[in-house]
Amino acid sequence: MQDLSEEVRAVAVDEALTAARSQALRLEQLAIFSVRRELLVALYVAVATLIGGVGLLIKANLDRIGPVALLTGIFVASALCYAIALRASAARRERSLGEEYVLLLGALLFSTAVGYTEVQFHVFGASWSRHLLLLFVWHLGAAYYFRSWLVLSVALTAFAVWIGVEVRFGTVVDPLYPRFGAGPRSLLCALVFYLGSRYHLTEHAGPASGFRDAYLQFAANFGFWGALALGGDASTRWIGALILLGLAATVGRFGLRERRQSFLLYAVGYSTIGLVWLEALLVRDLLRASALGLFTVVGAVVVLLNLRARLKESGA
Repeated sequence: MQDLSEEVRAVAVDEALTAARSQALRLEQLAIFSVRRELLVALYVAVATLIGGVGLLIKANLDRIGPVALLTGIFVASALCYAIALRASAARRERSLGEEYVLLLGALLFSTAVGYTEVQFHVFGASWSRHLLLLFVWHLGAAYYFRSWLVLSVALTAFAVWIGVEVRFGTVVDPLYPRFGAGPRSLLCALVFYLGSRYHLTEHAGPASGFRDAYLQFAANFGFWGALALGGDASTRWIGALILLGLAATVGRFGLRERRQSFLLYAVGYSTIGLVWLEALLVRDLLRASALGLFTVVGAVVVLLNLRARLKESGA
């Protein structure tokens, strides 16, 4: 963009026109700002809307179109999305932001088609949850092939859902697994995701943009969810509280070291939720519990503001 600020300053004006020149300078020096975040949100909403529309299409037209024709259409649409990403790879160029979200749409369409196939035709029978493992393997392979952290997030979601509903892992742990509630399963997912992030610290992992961050984001959230789930059970309440505090300290330290505000928000936010919940369980009086909870929330806000200030100071 051409800047004419110096030319405007060089124009000789009398005192009456000084204000006009100042206004002209302000207009000339308009700052260029990025709308990338807004565009990301808009594209994500567009993809989510399309997937919602596919679901409504299936519901409204199943009897008229038939499951085979409907599934064929969804698989073809998914293949077209993958083909666009393959064309970019064949041309040895980076995908544009729009093409990246088209690839995400293809992955979600594929998940929709596979899930509906299982519901309609019962391919895996009693082991119906295995289709989630299939989706995890497919999306994980696609994520690394296309080097797409968005598709990786779909793969990790499929894995977490599979862990949440799978009943059998083998004869060794079958007797114990039904007693594993949401807490241990979430913590297991967090451990797997953390190990995935460690893989991308090594040289042989290669440059996969955003992969380590995606693994860490999932690991942090599932870890806190697991701790909160343990805290909701009277028999594991204090174990959950200790895990929650340990995670908060670890994630908060990581956020400060890596200068990541999102991890600071996780550490403060989740620990505040757990602390307020524990206070509500221990303090029977409603008024006292409410006052204590309010004090805790205010203290958490103060801590978060101080942490953000430390980030700004360290980056100065």
